[in-house]
Amino acid sequence: MSKLKVLTQEDLSKISEDFGEILEQEVSKAISTKELEDLDLDIVLSYDNEQLDVDVDVGVIFDELSEISQDQITKAIDEAYLKFDSYIDDNYRV
Repeated sequence: MSKLKVLTQEDLSKISEDFGEILEQEVSKAISTKELEDLDLDIVLSYDNEQLDVDVDVGVIFDELSEISQDQITKAIDEAYLKFDSYIDDNYRV
């Protein structure tokens, strides 16, 4: 795997925004919008010594009749991270 390029604050803002979109897409695939009352994404980027760490906290409030499990949310987040890794490889590796 190639090295991560030096990231600017602008790069970090774009990465955060794009990861949010990836997360929303994956959660939308896993959860019907009819079963979802609220979705809160908290993305924290840490960039030190040319090392990028991304943590996400997904807050989901389901409709009271929803049968969505935590496992479905976890799978959606895992899939988002896989797509995010490809995104970083395609756009920010030298």
